[in-house]
Formats: sequence, C-alpha cells, structure tokens
Amino acid sequence: MTEIDRVRAEPDLVVTALQQKFLEPNPVGEPAIRVAPDGEAELFVHEDGFEQPAEGVDLHPERFVGDELNLPDPDADLDDEAIEALGERLGSEVRPALRNDVDLNADRDEAEHIVPVEYESNDP
Repeated sequence: MTEIDRVRAEPDLVVTALQQKFLEPNPVGEPAIRVAPDGEAELFVHEDGFEQPAEGVDLHPERFVGDELNLPDPDADLDDEAIEALGERLGSEVRPALRNDVDLNADRDEAEHIVPVEYESNDP
C-alpha cells in the first residue's frame, strides 16, 4: 500500500459527515471519511459496522475537528432543542475548528501516523 503523506478534503465534507452522524442517524450505516491512497477524501457509509477498507483508510469524521468543538456522544438521546442547537453549531463552528493534521491510525490498532490536511475551498 502506498503511504498517504497528506489528506485533501473539502470543509463541507467534514460538516456533512458530522451532520449525518449526529443529526440524521442513518439506519443504513455509520458515516466515515474515506482517505484514498492518493490522499483524496470522500464520504463513505459503513453498512455493516465500521471496518477499514482494503486500500486507504477510513476515519470517524470527528477526527478532523479539535476538542474545542465538544461534540456529544453519538448515542446520546438529544431532545429537539438540543438537536437544533447542535445543528446550528455544526453549521457555524466546524470550519474554525478544523484540524490542520490528522492521525491516519486513530481508528486502527497501529502506531500514530500524523499527516497534514489540506482543505480545498468550497467557494465557487
């Protein structure tokens, strides 16, 4: 496998993955950010539990934001008001909290492997 030396992602990708995970629990599966061997990131939904792909790496979307965002437990039972407040926070607070690097092995049982993240602009 080619070693990934950097991740390229759009900020909206992280926002969308977090929204799917925390606001719109998908009964079909769990959202993840899949990083291909060339470093390109895309949204992927695990239908049968979180597993690593044969090529590249899958990461939980919260790995791309700092701890200051203070996200709830994904299984937390939030009332409508809390869900609305979280939706507003995810819309406005994720971009400023995006990490400049990510541990590719954070969701694997391997030694830490931190690489830089390049965020591509979503502006037209």
